[in-house]
Amino acid sequence: MDWRNLELLRCVVESGGFTSAARVAGVSQPAISQAMQRLENQIGLPLFERQGRRRIPTAKALELSRAMQRAEDDLRPLLQDSAGASPPAHERGVRVGLAPAAGLLYGPGMVNVLAKAGFRTRMSITTGPAPEMLEALKCGELDIVVAPRPRGSDDGTLCEHLMYVSQPLIYCRQGHPLAKATSLREITRAHWVVAGQSGTPGNVVEEAFRVRRWSPPRIAVQCTDYAMLVQIVAGSDLLGVVSHPRLVAQSTQQGIVALSVEEGLPHYEVCLFWPRRIPRREALIRRIIENLTSS
Repeated sequence: MDWRNLELLRCVVESGGFTSAARVAGVSQPAISQAMQRLENQIGLPLFERQGRRRIPTAKALELSRAMQRAEDDLRPLLQDSAGASPPAHERGVRVGLAPAAGLLYGPGMVNVLAKAGFRTRMSITTGPAPEMLEALKCGELDIVVAPRPRGSDDGTLCEHLMYVSQPLIYCRQGHPLAKATSLREITRAHWVVAGQSGTPGNVVEEAFRVRRWSPPRIAVQCTDYAMLVQIVAGSDLLGVVSHPRLVAQSTQQGIVALSVEEGLPHYEVCLFWPRRIPRREALIRRIIENLTSS
C-alpha cells in the first residue's frame, strides 16, 4: 500500500475535503481523487460517502487516518534531521492570528501562558481579515486564530470555541455635533475610522449601511487596532464602532461617548479556532487553547 496515498488520505480527513487537502498537500484535486480511488481499490472498501456535495469519511477512512498519525508520531523523532521534517513548536514558535479586538482582550492571557512555560518559545501574533487567517490556519501557516466567524462559514474543518458575541456601539468625541444623534439616518454623512480592513467581518458599520441599502459609509481611516481607533475618535470628528465594552471601560476618561442610536448594529460571534489535530509534542499550543477556553 502506497505511503503517499495514506498521507493524502489523512490530509483529506483533517482538512475536511478534497479541495482543502489539495491546497495543503500542494497537489491538484484530481491527484487527490485518484489517490483515494487507488486506496479504495487496494482495500476493497469505500473510504467516503456522499452527503449532498460533500464526501464524508467512512469509519475505515478515519481508522486509517488515525493509524497514519500514530505512525508519523513514532517516526518523527527519527526524522528530525531530514530536510522535509517540520520543526516542532518550540523551534518555529507559536503562530497566532488575532482580530483587532481579540488581540487586546486575549493577547495578555496568551503571554501569561508563555511566561509560565519560561518563555522557551517565541510567539508571533499577526492580524488580518478573518477569512484570510482561517485559510492560513487550515494550511498550517497559523496555529491558533481568534476572530469573528464569517457569515455562513461553518464548514466543520476546524475546531472552534465561542469566546463572546460582539456588542458594537458607535462612539464619537465628547462635544461632537452628532453626539446626540438617535438614529443611523442622522449620521449617514459622517466620516468613519475602522479597525482592520474595510469590507471584512467585524466592520459592522459597513454591514449596517449595506442591509439598509444605503450608500457605503465614508471610511476616512483604517487602523490596525481598537486602542488606536479610540485615540483617533477622541482627537477628531470621525466616528468609530467598538465591538466590546471592555475595550472602552472608561470611555469618558478617554474623551469619547457612545451614541444612543435606536437601531441595533450587526453582531458577530467571535471564536477561537484551531486545527482538529495538534501533534502531541506541541503542548504549549494545547495549554494556550485550554487557557482561552476555560476563561
